[in-house]
Amino acid sequence: MMDWDVVASQLERSLAALNRYASASAPDEVFLDDLQQRIGAARRASARGGPRAPGEGLGAPSAAVASGASTAATASTASTAPGASSAAPRVLLLGYSGAGNTGADLRTIETIAQLRRLLAPRVPQITLFALGDCFDHPLLADTPRLTPALPYLPDALDAAVREADLVLNVEGSTYTSKFSDSLAGVLIGGLALAHAHGRPAIAYGVDSGTMSAALTRFVERNADGGEIICRNDAARQQLASLGVLAQAGADTAWTYRARPEASDATSPAARRVALCPNNPFWWPVRADAARARELDARGEASPLRYGPLHFHSWDAARAEAYHAYLDRFAQVAIGLREQGYTPVLVGMEQLDHSACVDLAARLPFEIELVTRGPRTLDEVAAAVAHAACVVTTRYHAAVLAISHGVPVFGLSMDTRIERLLGEVGCPQWSAACDDADGAKAALTAIGSLCRDEVRTALIAAYADYATSQRARIDAMGHRLRAALEG
Repeated sequence: MMDWDVVASQLERSLAALNRYASASAPDEVFLDDLQQRIGAARRASARGGPRAPGEGLGAPSAAVASGASTAATASTASTAPGASSAAPRVLLLGYSGAGNTGADLRTIETIAQLRRLLAPRVPQITLFALGDCFDHPLLADTPRLTPALPYLPDALDAAVREADLVLNVEGSTYTSKFSDSLAGVLIGGLALAHAHGRPAIAYGVDSGTMSAALTRFVERNADGGEIICRNDAARQQLASLGVLAQAGADTAWTYRARPEASDATSPAARRVALCPNNPFWWPVRADAARARELDARGEASPLRYGPLHFHSWDAARAEAYHAYLDRFAQVAIGLREQGYTPVLVGMEQLDHSACVDLAARLPFEIELVTRGPRTLDEVAAAVAHAACVVTTRYHAAVLAISHGVPVFGLSMDTRIERLLGEVGCPQWSAACDDADGAKAALTAIGSLCRDEVRTALIAAYADYATSQRARIDAMGHRLRAALEG
């Protein structure tokens, strides 16, 4: 029989923690501290051999939620029922699903498909931790999303991981402060919580980058918080310097195959070039509860607002860098049109629509927009996979291109595309997004494709690399199954 007094007490503590977060002066930092407190309490309870109630051990100032989800209430629909039979493993997927990010969704889709293949004839009970409501792919639409048991995200995570037989982090951009320390905290801390509770916990093909001091400390304190599988050797080396031992793996999007294109190689579509811009300069997002309250009180909106409590970073210097970036991308579009290509703007994430519109306004010709939101995941992915070539700041547009044998030049906003193209063996096909010579480098590289030997060597390198990545994903699957059966 349920003790309603205990339930009420847990709810009150979680609400109090959420309220303390809302008044914190540095919410993203105290979020990590708050998560750490719960991880520590779980470890102590496990050492004593007893369970810990959700919300137990509250007391430190609370914190922000992942990338703007202030109560985790953005995750909707039914959660996996507790007490399910071991014949139907319960799997919780932590990631960036629902935000309309094509790369994040491809990773999740391919992980779900792999789980179903690996565990057949058993049918895993999979639950998504979601950060939005964009589920335009049937597999994602049919997968239940987490219903938070408590209003404050660390408490909701603490409860959810204990109802799972396996917790997987399926987001690539994990060990980085590039986008949000809060999101990184959920991905890293969620695994550490599961591990502390004795659940198998795996980071599935993740990457690393520049981290804040607060996130670096959090990573070091949870170095043994689950099994870490990285998608490149550079990430493994960086994490090893922080005490995190990681295994070699791959990004799960390598197994995705775009739907067939109706046109053949001699059609005008064969000369379509996919340009995939974003705004590289308005990250990370940071929690600012006071600013959110002021906007709400005045009934005003802000183009920089990201979710209930988070805001993109923006100032005059960032705006200047963004406009210069768009000017360079416009030079690429104009130059490729002069080379006989038909440029198309592809928005890999819903947020990229505004960058595509801003870029289109700089062009002296009409250009088609294929952006997530108005167009579905499969349509956006196909626009990249069936292009004649691709120029991208989005990492997973590069993965899609290479996986489908499409030449790609990266205008990179961080180390991810540089690492990828370096491993493929063509580092000269990348430039920093703020490189003044980036447009010239892109046009020169793509212009070299007129030489058969260049194109042939490039496509051969792509094929070899994609094959090796898919073999790594198969090996990852064996480790995943062993974790569930062990």
